Parts: sequence; C-alpha cells; structure tokens
Amino acid sequence: MKCVRSDFTLAGKKARPTAALVTALQVAILVTVADPGPWASEAFATEHPRAYSYADALEPALVSVTRVAAYSTPDGSGRPDTTGSGVVIDAGRGLILTNAHVVSDSDSFRIQLQDRRWLDAELAGVDVPTDVALLRVDNTSLRQIEVADSDKSRVGDVVFAAGYPLGLEQSLSMGIVSGLGRSGGGSELPDFIQTDAAINAGNSGGPLLDTQGRLVGINTAILSPSGGNIGIAFSIPSRVAMEIAAQLAEFGEVRRGEIGVVLGNVTEKDSAVAGTTNWDGALIVAVSPGSPAAAAGLWPGDVVTAFNARHVRSPEGLRTWIGISRIGTPLDLTYMRSGTKSTVSVTVRPIEQPTVEGLKELGVTVRPALIEDGLPDGVTGVVVTEVVAGSPGELAGLQNGDVIMSINDVLVASPQVCDRLVNEAHGRVRVIIYRSGVVRPLIIASS
Repeated sequence: MKCVRSDFTLAGKKARPTAALVTALQVAILVTVADPGPWASEAFATEHPRAYSYADALEPALVSVTRVAAYSTPDGSGRPDTTGSGVVIDAGRGLILTNAHVVSDSDSFRIQLQDRRWLDAELAGVDVPTDVALLRVDNTSLRQIEVADSDKSRVGDVVFAAGYPLGLEQSLSMGIVSGLGRSGGGSELPDFIQTDAAINAGNSGGPLLDTQGRLVGINTAILSPSGGNIGIAFSIPSRVAMEIAAQLAEFGEVRRGEIGVVLGNVTEKDSAVAGTTNWDGALIVAVSPGSPAAAAGLWPGDVVTAFNARHVRSPEGLRTWIGISRIGTPLDLTYMRSGTKSTVSVTVRPIEQPTVEGLKELGVTVRPALIEDGLPDGVTGVVVTEVVAGSPGELAGLQNGDVIMSINDVLVASPQVCDRLVNEAHGRVRVIIYRSGVVRPLIIASS
C-alpha cells in the first residue's frame, strides 16, 4: 500500500472527565439499553436471520477479487517483490484492474483467485499519473465484477474494501464514504473517494464495493503517520479507473487530450461576475486561440459548472476528466456567464507537445525532498538544487533550497512530474514554493 506520510500530534492536555460528562454518558447508556428498537429484539433476529448481513450481495463480487504478485525475475521465481490486490473487470478478455505502484518496475506477474488457484499474467498497460494498471490472463473462466457509477456516490454511503491485506487471505472491511473529490492520495488524481473502511498494505488495487457488491472505486492509498490504517483511505472512482483501463486495454497507454483552456479556482469575485451561487466549479482563466474551446465560444471568466451533466467541484477534477477523455470525443460543458447558464459541445484534441524541455527550459534543477531536509508537516515536493543565472526561474525569484510543492495546482513528487507539468503549461508556470517557513506563489514565464 502506498502511504501518504504525515505526522499527527494531539492538541491539548489530558483532562479528567467531569461529573456532568459522566452523568451524560450514564444517561446515554441507559437510554440505549432501555430502548434498543424492534430490530434489536430476539424475535426480530429470529424472523429475519440475515437482516444484519450483506453476504448475499457481496459473495458473488468477492469471487472477482484477486491477489496480485509482482516479481523482478522474468519467470516469476522466488519471492514476489510486491503484493497487492486486483479485481476482474472483463472475464472474457481476462482483464484485471490494479494499482500501478503494485506492478511498477517488475518483470513478471501472477494472480491468485479466491479458490486459491494461481495464474500467470502479463502487463497490458500502466498509467502512473492516476496509479492505474491493467493485467491480462489467458483464462476465460473468471467472474467479472459489476461496475457502479461512482458519480452517484454520496457521503455516508456504506462501502466495503476487499483485498489481501498484510499477507492474509481475502479479507473484507466495512465503512462509509467519508468524502468526495479528495486529493493527496499518492497520485496526481485530484478526485479520490475517501473512506474509513479499514485499508492496509496489500489492499492496493482491490475494489471498494457498494452494498450491492458493485465496484465504486479502486483502493489506492492511506493517510497515516505510522503506515497502518487510521480510518483515512483513498480510492480511485470507478468511472475514472474504467476509462483508464479501456485505453490501457486498447492502446497500452492513456492518450490524454485537451480543449485549450487554462483552469483556475473560483473566487468570490469570479462567482459574482459569472452569476454562480457558490464557489464550486472551474474558472476559465485563458483560452488558446484556434483551440476547441475557442471554437465553442468559451471565454476567460466563464465558470464551468458541469461536465457531461456531472457536477464540477474543482478545476483539478475537470482537468482530470478532460485529460482522460478520448481524443475526438465531444464533451458537453455547462458554464455560467453574467448570470446566464449555457451548454456547449467541445471536442477533445491531442495535447500539443511544446518544444521546451521542462525544468531545463526554466533553468532549474531539482531533486526529491528527503527526510533529512527536515521539512514541516504538510510540506512535500521537490527541492531546488540549482538556478541558472539569468534564467526564467531566477528572474521569477526561485532560489536554491526552495521546495516546489505544486505546479499549476497539481502536487509534485518527482522531477519527472515537474518536467511534464512544465511542458503542459505552454510557457506560463504557476508554482507554489516553501521557503523559510513561508508558502508563497511564483509565476515563471519560459523564454
């Protein structure tokens, strides 16, 4: 399981419970015992023996959950380098969905089915930015999972995490959807489902299921100071995972697209000008001339509120949705402009690759942040090790020792990610840096 590291401390001092608190607890216990409700009676349990069980709905789904083992040896001999979980999404083609970090840097793969059979697998494709990978087995006797529309998930929904944690056999844990549209789950995806279902090392790549046994997410990461479960876990929404899987199955890679806009957060002023009732959505900051967005009539200042009839919470979410949409696909964008709601169709085009070479073009060299850097809680990214004199980076104010936390609102964790984000920025880069206890933004214009 990939963990997003963070240190936690308890605020305040230990306090003795007051008499009033003890009394309140006693009253609560008495009320609970005195009036448990009809569903807690022995008669109810006798008449409805499975009223408390989700087994009937979940048992068929659990057949689709696999263990995934990745080896550094070509023939899969020896102990696996990493183990995780997976889920069968297409029985006819033998396709198993898992996490990229489970299979990355490995040469051979095997999966274990619920009935304990082991099957050799091959890697169909990997998409590191979303931490999704697809395996293929030469076996058609599998059972595939039913997939739910993750866009219909709501905070408070009951969910189950299935997989093979900590070297155990297949295990199931229960929780709820704690949040939606979360970021910080260990990949560049800013649209995670957060859950408090128990997820530990080995659960990576396994399914998050609803009460009907349908796939709503792929369990990917946990937030923990110790590496163990504390009730904060992240899952890739099924809609995103299935779209990535479809492209990996067809092309072996994700062919990302764009519509020619720069997106930003909606401020109070932007909301008032556009005529929205809240600060949800994605502000169009700029529109590239001749782009699909320009052809559709989108303007800077428009606030996009829906994508293919799905509510847009943030620019990061919209950017992800557009990026994983297939090239040539028409997208319906609903936006607000001066109090008027409109919907236009915009066709996705391939991302134009600029001629710049990422950070080299900005005159900046970086390395991953290390524990030895002693960065405070919440500060992650890459450390600037060199800034060329007279370069765009120096002119913008970058200095050796600065920590680049994000580029164009996307968190960064490696120099490679920085290079890609700078390339995609088309000459104007907004970075958030940490320096001497202060977090500040910088705008860098490449030459």
